[in-house]
Amino acid sequence: TMTVFYFLLYAIYGLLYGSPSAVFGVLVFGFGIVRIVLCFFPQNNWFHHEGNLRWSLYRNIPFAIVGVAMIILELSAGTAYGVHMAIAIAISFGCYLPVTLFAKKHPAIGALMMPKTLAYVWMIAIGLSLLG
Repeated sequence: TMTVFYFLLYAIYGLLYGSPSAVFGVLVFGFGIVRIVLCFFPQNNWFHHEGNLRWSLYRNIPFAIVGVAMIILELSAGTAYGVHMAIAIAISFGCYLPVTLFAKKHPAIGALMMPKTLAYVWMIAIGLSLLG
């Protein structure tokens, strides 16, 4: 769902500011689709408590590329909304990535999913403020 969220954010960016260069489309949609496909591999061990750290890295590297591309894209808008959106995206990734890497060994790190979720709520609030 997070990947689809960034697909929607990219589409909204295009509606607000015009179509970005094709490079951003490839980065966001190309790596997003790669991430979605990687999530379907059984090696992820979704149904086992221990998971698979290697596959967590495989599927989250393309997602991080999507995030960096969206941060750059939002900053390139040159608006306060774009800056706020870039900050919210950075916060969400800053909270999400440690969870994917370290939460199995240190479960308390999983609490970072709360500020990550709040960053998504902030992104939605920014988007809604653009409509009104």
